[in-house]
Amino acid sequence: MSPITLPAGDIAENDILCDVNGHPYAVAATVIGDDDAGVWVSAHSLDDEDPRWFPVKFEPGEMALVQRETLAYTGRPSRLPLRAAIVTASAATVAALSVVLSTEADAPSPRMTPMPFVSSVGPVKSYLPEPREPSLTSRQGDRAGLISREEIAKPTATPATRKLIATPPADVRISFYKNCTGHAQSCIDDGQLTMYGGRILAGHNYMGYQWLSRIPVGRTVRVISGPLAGTYRVYDHMRLNQQGGVIPAFGGAELVLQTCEGTETGFSLLKRV
Repeated sequence: MSPITLPAGDIAENDILCDVNGHPYAVAATVIGDDDAGVWVSAHSLDDEDPRWFPVKFEPGEMALVQRETLAYTGRPSRLPLRAAIVTASAATVAALSVVLSTEADAPSPRMTPMPFVSSVGPVKSYLPEPREPSLTSRQGDRAGLISREEIAKPTATPATRKLIATPPADVRISFYKNCTGHAQSCIDDGQLTMYGGRILAGHNYMGYQWLSRIPVGRTVRVISGPLAGTYRVYDHMRLNQQGGVIPAFGGAELVLQTCEGTETGFSLLKRV
């Protein structure tokens, strides 16, 4: 993701602020002011070991260097490129096989001359099995050591005690996620629950994160650690009829949980409690 240069007044929420060398150092949360009076940006550091908020001041007319994240893909990748590659490879194989067969058809047929068989161990002899002692097992009389029908255990008529299923928890706990601001797609593709965009936790729906967009309204979600640590409650859901693109405005959501629903993208929207 390459940095872009723009007036400081055009910095948007969740833009990644970069230094003069293009290295990202913070995520913009709130932008106050304009190009004429100067711009103050409330930013959050990208350092997981030292998470902190701090202001960034831009002078009137000053330009800013930022990276602007796009919505990550959290659905199953398309198989069309793979299918096209398989069809191309199959066509090439058939063409090569046709050339080989046509070349073999033009070649003269080899002549097979039978050779007399000569054994190195002398004439072949018929195999006769060695005589065996009769089996020691007798089929007459009672066999010792067998269990009678009366001694075979009968199934009990009393059913086993039913084990009750534990009551599901009233809240969801998220104990680990990886902050991949600026390179979210690679972390999501590795199967990790990924933070990006300042407040989004995302994961592939086919890697165990289908529940992210389906948490019922009113359910509590507790984030145990990291920049998003806190207690939240689901107040709404949102869907886009696409995957990828520009990160939408989530209104007053302070935490967004994202995964894909078929070819669409689904979100659970949460606020702190």
